[in-house]
Formats: sequence, C-alpha cells, structure tokens
Amino acid sequence: MKKNMLFVIIFMIMFYGCRQDKAENTIMSFKGGNLTKEDLAAHHKNLKMKSSYRNNPETLTPEFIFDHAVNMEMIIAKGLKENLHLDPWIRQEIHGFMSDLFLKVMQDRLMPKIDKAAIPEEEMKQFYEEHRDNYLKKPFYTVTMIKTVSLQKAKSIKTEIESSMITFDEAAKKYSTDKKSKNNGGVIGTRSLKKFRKEWRPVIKELEPEKISAPKKIKEDYYIFKLIKKTEPYQYTYEEKRSYIRNDVLYSKYRDEWQDVYDGLKKEFHLKIDEEKLQAFYDGFK
Repeated sequence: MKKNMLFVIIFMIMFYGCRQDKAENTIMSFKGGNLTKEDLAAHHKNLKMKSSYRNNPETLTPEFIFDHAVNMEMIIAKGLKENLHLDPWIRQEIHGFMSDLFLKVMQDRLMPKIDKAAIPEEEMKQFYEEHRDNYLKKPFYTVTMIKTVSLQKAKSIKTEIESSMITFDEAAKKYSTDKKSKNNGGVIGTRSLKKFRKEWRPVIKELEPEKISAPKKIKEDYYIFKLIKKTEPYQYTYEEKRSYIRNDVLYSKYRDEWQDVYDGLKKEFHLKIDEEKLQAFYDGFK
C-alpha cells in the first residue's frame, strides 16, 4: 500500500472524525464527512509535490483537484464501510505512516536540536575509551572450502591433499558439492569472522594460515576448510577516528534523549501492559 495522502485522510476520518459542521467553507458533504476549501488547498499542495504533476502543473486545474479529492474520499468511505481499517495489517501500515508524519511535525518540540560542535573534547575521549571495540578493525579471513556428502569422502580428499596428490583448489573443483564455490577453487570470500555463516565460524576461527581443517559435520554435510590469509586486528587511535567519534557521541546523546521522550509519553498517556499476554507474545517467537 502506497503511503500517500490517502492515509492522511483516513487518519482524519478514523481518529478524529470528519467535520460535520455546515460552515460556509464546506464545499461538499457525504455520509461520513465533508470537504472544505482548506481540504482542497491541502490536496492541491500535496498533488503539486508528486512527480507526475510537478512537471505538468497545467493539469492541476481546480476541477481536477476537486474530482481527485472527491474520488479519494469515496474510496475511503467504501473501505471504512467494509471495515478495512480494522484489519491488523492495514492498521499497522496506517499507524506506521501516522507516527512518521506526526513525528516530523512534532520533532522540534519533542527533541531540541543538540549542537554537535559544542560536544566537549573530554566527553569524546571518554566515549572512545568506553567503546574502543567500535574503533577496532576486525581481522579478515580469506577462506576456501570443500563440501562433501560423507565423512569417508571428506577424509579421503584430505588425505589426497596432504599427500600432495592434488591441490586444495583442484580438489574443490573436482570433488566439492558446493556449486557456488567449487568452480572458484573453493574460495568462499574474504571478510570478518562474523560475516561467515554462524556454523562455520568456530572452525574458521581456529585455523592457521595454509592449514586445512579436519572434516567437520555441519547439518547433513561434511566440510574441509583452509585459511589462505588472515589480517591482524588494528585498533584505531582517537585521533584517527576523532570526527567519527564526535558523530557517535551525538547519536548516543540523541538515543538517550529520545528514550527519555518515550518514557515521558508513556507516563503522559498512562501506558499499561498486560505482562502475562506480553510474555505469551514473546514466547511465541522462541
């Protein structure tokens, strides 16, 4: 569902009710609501921002704007009559857009802007010391792999390689059942450990350069890994990452401030949680 002006009108109907006044600026009314001159002016403003009309402003005649707005209202009225707004998926879409829209309008009131340039050097240095791992360049592993269907086959391949009867990349091309890597000599990439598959990491982590692993059963298959190269980790200094640290401190401040805002809103609107039902929801994901 496209997030456009349709949702804005739905919000007004669903949550605040259509204006039923018969003021002089009411141009059109229908069962469930009406359209005013202000509504049409806002509709015109919204249409002007759309790419299909931005380059062809001459198409936005008063007659077109009115017909477009009326047609949208009729679709909304029909959807509400069929209770589409009660569908959980549609409610989620509507509420997601509503939250984004209201946040955009209220952001400056809810969260004053934090001056990045005013962040003290001492605070930045303290942040660096407390989050040194964020500025650590992780080691990168270049790994090759052979995948087989049985332990016996994996042991046989390993023996051939260790006796120099065949090279690792030749064995991968000849024997590996992994279609993605076999034609590349078993190479599965160069990346940090956490970027490899979770079940591969314990084996890769213990490898030494140019050494091959014992056959390892992972799920229903057997794997032999070889570490081609490993770069050493590097701890960036404060000076090397100073500009990044300033941004990180700023984002951290905003995260903390926003948490305070949300906590305040929960109190303002007397948030109550049924812990038993919430736990049942959590358990459903386990």
